[in-house]
Amino acid sequence: MAQDTVSASIACLCGQVSQQIVLSASHINQLSFCHCDSCRSTSGVLCTSYLALHSPPSFSSPRLKQYAQSAHVSRWFCGICGAHVFAHCREEGQDRYLVATGLLTTAAAFEPETRSVSHWGVRDTQDGGLSRFLSGSATNKVAAATCLLQQHPHITKDAESKSKPSVTASLTVDDANLLHARCHCGGVAFSITRPNDQSRAASSPWSDLLVPFHLASSANSDDVKWWLCAENTKYLAGACACKSCRLASGFPIQTWTFVSKINLINNATAEMDGEGFSYETGTLQRYQSSPEIYREFCRICGATVFWHCDWRPGVVDVSVGMLRARSGARAEDWLEWVTGRVSFAEDALDKPLIALLEKGLRESV
Repeated sequence: MAQDTVSASIACLCGQVSQQIVLSASHINQLSFCHCDSCRSTSGVLCTSYLALHSPPSFSSPRLKQYAQSAHVSRWFCGICGAHVFAHCREEGQDRYLVATGLLTTAAAFEPETRSVSHWGVRDTQDGGLSRFLSGSATNKVAAATCLLQQHPHITKDAESKSKPSVTASLTVDDANLLHARCHCGGVAFSITRPNDQSRAASSPWSDLLVPFHLASSANSDDVKWWLCAENTKYLAGACACKSCRLASGFPIQTWTFVSKINLINNATAEMDGEGFSYETGTLQRYQSSPEIYREFCRICGATVFWHCDWRPGVVDVSVGMLRARSGARAEDWLEWVTGRVSFAEDALDKPLIALLEKGLRESV
């Protein structure tokens, strides 16, 4: 094989989508993150990352689902577990194919090891999004305001923006105490209310964000409501680097906020009681990733939405890229970010990247 290419394997969480791919070797360790509205709302995470493919991949798997984001951009995800797999962009008659970096499992000539990071679409975030926590690399730079998948000057987001509501378009004065969430296609839409007395009725073991599971037990014998912060006005949020989240989303950094289920509202029914919140609303699709553990994603655009489990039914992990906060992508008027640790950092495949993230989180305080 030519020296300008690298052979690698990819696989999603459920294993239904797996194949050998050929990557362009140039910039293999230079990771580009896109923080634009489209990338956040199609993936559910705060930023996406892709590597350029040297040749088109195989789309023969019946589990691959295509989402036509716009006239120029399409994305493919696993219809079983929701993992984003491929992206395609047509520029000036040329086809460009990319693979989601979180699905890389093995490679003949390299191991995933990020040495530098660049950022795209940061302007859309209003607050810098996750780029604020990834600014520690000496070679780090913020690229153009456009999307990573729409790099050419003639490819704009105008047509797409006319067909989907902007982040703040649906907000009104009366919505100030609601945090809205919506995927790119609009099939999943819900809201979150501020913590209240009912929020404290839920119980949960400690999160690995706060008590690393490889060092101590997650047992919460004192029933601390660790996910409720700032005197019961905000929810805890943080980043996760575990294998399951990486393979379920397709990207190396997953960001969750922990919300009492009682504070979730189904927009379709305007139900103000989390006891009535249904995981079967809209285009949500469930994947049981382990016994008693469930993940939901949008079956149309593939956005990661929820993680929850049987042993803490009253607390739900909500994927932060879904949120439409007035303050910006990090939703800091609603969320309090854990800066001391990335959950399951010791299990990360791309350890230099997660080390860079942990450094940036600590320095942000």
